[in-house]
Amino acid sequence: MALIPTWYSASTKQIAEKALQRGVLKYPGLCYIQDSKSIAWVTIDNTLEYVKGDKQITDVKCIGANLMFFSGDKLLFSYDISMTDEDKGHIIEEVKKTIGLDNYVKSSELSTLLDNIIGNLEDKSTVVDYINSLSYNKLSDVPIVNLIGTLTVPVKISSLDDGIYKVKGQCIIGGNNTTVQSSADDVLYLVSHDADTSSTTITKMQGKSITLYFIQQDGEYTTDRYVTEKWINEQNFANADSVKEYVSNIIEETVLNVLDDHIDAALERKLGGIDSKDLTNIFQGGN
Repeated sequence: MALIPTWYSASTKQIAEKALQRGVLKYPGLCYIQDSKSIAWVTIDNTLEYVKGDKQITDVKCIGANLMFFSGDKLLFSYDISMTDEDKGHIIEEVKKTIGLDNYVKSSELSTLLDNIIGNLEDKSTVVDYINSLSYNKLSDVPIVNLIGTLTVPVKISSLDDGIYKVKGQCIIGGNNTTVQSSADDVLYLVSHDADTSSTTITKMQGKSITLYFIQQDGEYTTDRYVTEKWINEQNFANADSVKEYVSNIIEETVLNVLDDHIDAALERKLGGIDSKDLTNIFQGGN
């Protein structure tokens, strides 16, 4: 079966490259890039090569099993389309008619516009920004919003609406906390704004830690965190029973020591003027 090149058009190179990644644009395929007015073609290794300018292809020939694209006498690129002889003439005419050697096709009527498949970038500056706004995030009531921050444009958590966000890359908590945090893994943030106090509460959940940020209207903030039972046990905190036992022992030792001191002092006062012989007679019951 002959492999007939498919003709596409896309608004930007980013759209064409994303289409290639998704398997929409594939070998053998040609794509007209509207903003740069250039031609992209897919190699057999599934990579994109670019032909500068939209007037470079001047002729199409079929030699053997190869469909060849020329600029004058120079071969720009070719496809191994493995076809029968009776197919060749028809395919050449179809290819010439489709791409138009004197006026490259730009209408969706004669080509498959990749923007319709990949999606127009709209007002997004990069494909990453656009992809972030697609699919799951386009739902009308998204339970968790996916965001990706960069060094140049980190996600400012406090500026987000109330909700749950899964953030990857760079972000800033907000308020006076302007430190750029970075994570290669997804981090969950719960954002809640209090209209009465104009304060914001942010709960950050990452791995085994949960950190809370309380941001006031003036930007001042405090932090707190949840701790685990294991962490508390590792701090060697005293429980109620151990504290009770410790206090009881301290009181008992202290009282006994005080009593001993008082008894010794009292005996010293009472018996201080008695000589040792009389003292011996007292304890022996002598007269």
